[in-house]
Amino acid sequence: MKGDPIIYTLQCMMGNSEFKQAYKGSATSFHVQNLQPNSDYRFRVCAIRQCQDAPELSGPYSTTVTLSPQRNDMAVGGGATGSGSRAGTESNRARRSLTDEQCAFLLLMVFAVIAILIAFVIQYFVIK
Repeated sequence: MKGDPIIYTLQCMMGNSEFKQAYKGSATSFHVQNLQPNSDYRFRVCAIRQCQDAPELSGPYSTTVTLSPQRNDMAVGGGATGSGSRAGTESNRARRSLTDEQCAFLLLMVFAVIAILIAFVIQYFVIK
């Protein structure tokens, strides 16, 4: 089983209709185009193992993710200047959450600072 190729099936549902297959292939990312603004889309993905001597083995579908594309007023209104689009990109970067590594490093630093403070308090009050 090790080394069997994996393919993915991406399904999309618009509104309350049925899920329809939007992509099937080995790529781990897919760009969906022609989404209607102000509509709700639900996506789910399933991994499929292609066995050499058996039929395909499908895994469970992921939980659905809802996407609601908004209308882009700046693109419709005539575009934005270079500095305005750059400021928008920088504000999006500021809103990102920490990665697992950054969160672990921050937690480690907070623990180290607390441990050093406790050591100073113990030295001051206990070991006079």
